[in-house]
Amino acid sequence: MTKDDFLAMLGVVAGLVILWLWYQLDKKTSKILQLEAEIQENKHITEDIKRRLKDLVANSTELDEDVAKELIQISALFEIKQETKAIAGLAKIIENLLRRLYDDDPKFKEKMTRSKKDTPSFADYLDYAKDDKVINPEDYHLISVLRLIRNEESHELNIIKERSRITASFIAGLAFIITLTNLIRSRLGFIRPATT
Repeated sequence: MTKDDFLAMLGVVAGLVILWLWYQLDKKTSKILQLEAEIQENKHITEDIKRRLKDLVANSTELDEDVAKELIQISALFEIKQETKAIAGLAKIIENLLRRLYDDDPKFKEKMTRSKKDTPSFADYLDYAKDDKVINPEDYHLISVLRLIRNEESHELNIIKERSRITASFIAGLAFIITLTNLIRSRLGFIRPATT
């Protein structure tokens, strides 16, 4: 092999190495841009949820003090990226409001007696709310997602859920809290603490 052949082969190898390095850099740059976009999207979602929570607490005269305090705690959970724990807290509020709405309802009591249940579950309250047309079928499913996440959060470690499910169910949950609060006021005339 001549010196010129060796230099030509070395040039080809160097060119291939440069092409490979350029490809790797382009791939990493693309991945970085994708991650930045995902981070920005997640930031917007989290900011939107936090904004809605703060608006709800600040502008809603319908909320009782206990619910407002729980919502503030939920907002803090979002701040520290504990979304599933925040969802569990939101589910707890909804379950308590459903309990306030239905514990003295004769039809609900009769339904529980027929099903031979001493203590109604969140699912029982939610199903009755759907039958009572307090919640539409789409929101019923989203609130059911809240309930399932709450159950997983109570029994499993390191729960991770899709951002879209968390966001959709969370926003439906906030709207349902307002609906329940207004119903409790109109049906019972006041917001009374839940019985435990």
